[in-house]
Amino acid sequence: MKKVIFYSLMICLLGYFPISAQSTTEQNLSYAIQSTENIQEEVFIARNAVSQLVKELVILNSPNIPLFENRMTNHVNSVLNNSDDVQYFIGLAHNSSSVTFDSSSVILDANELVNQNDIIMYYVSETVTAINANNTSIALNHLQAISTVLTTQNSIAQNMISNIEIIQSNTMSFNVCIKLVDYQGNPTTYNAGFYALNTATNEAFYPGRPEDQDYGYGNCFYNLAPGNYNFDSYQDYFCGTSSENVTLSQSLVNSNGVIEVTLRVWCE
Repeated sequence: MKKVIFYSLMICLLGYFPISAQSTTEQNLSYAIQSTENIQEEVFIARNAVSQLVKELVILNSPNIPLFENRMTNHVNSVLNNSDDVQYFIGLAHNSSSVTFDSSSVILDANELVNQNDIIMYYVSETVTAINANNTSIALNHLQAISTVLTTQNSIAQNMISNIEIIQSNTMSFNVCIKLVDYQGNPTTYNAGFYALNTATNEAFYPGRPEDQDYGYGNCFYNLAPGNYNFDSYQDYFCGTSSENVTLSQSLVNSNGVIEVTLRVWCE
């Protein structure tokens, strides 16, 4: 259900705002991280349930078995649903990304989280059996085993978040707009055209989006991958511009979500 709500919200946003394919990728990866953080929150709740039952066994001598079973069932169901959501949003990110990435470690971890659920429910059943047999010592041993599995789930979730953040960093793209000034630093115009050369691959990029009819025109480049670029212009009969070498990074992005590169126009 959560997937449907998130996906519907994303479609609505796409209908009202000009979100690029790459920003959609980044958003889906953020959803995957949020789903993983939900798992960590559920681990915290489940740990409290274990601690509460220990207190009821050792101090209060009145264990609330149905409440404990209900909380642990909610936990494994939530882990299952959120693990499924992680894989769903990772899949959407793959489909929308212009940069290929390997998510196999995240998928393996998501599946392992579900495998750990089976271990938890085994020990829950054994705990209940021990309590009903008035064997508090064995019940406490089983509760300790559950705590160990919960710690493992939390560690797996943290590892997933780290790996998704690496994917985010590797697939991040940037929009770059050329700002033109004259020799006095005043805003001006220039119409001979611009290009951006990736200095590592020697690949040239042009303003606009490749799928648009006006690709190659304008002052803004969209969805440039991280890297070092030389921004320059084509020279006309009497005028040209300076060039600028820029390494794209998040620190250069302004409040409008754009990296602004200033080129100075000169004329003979």
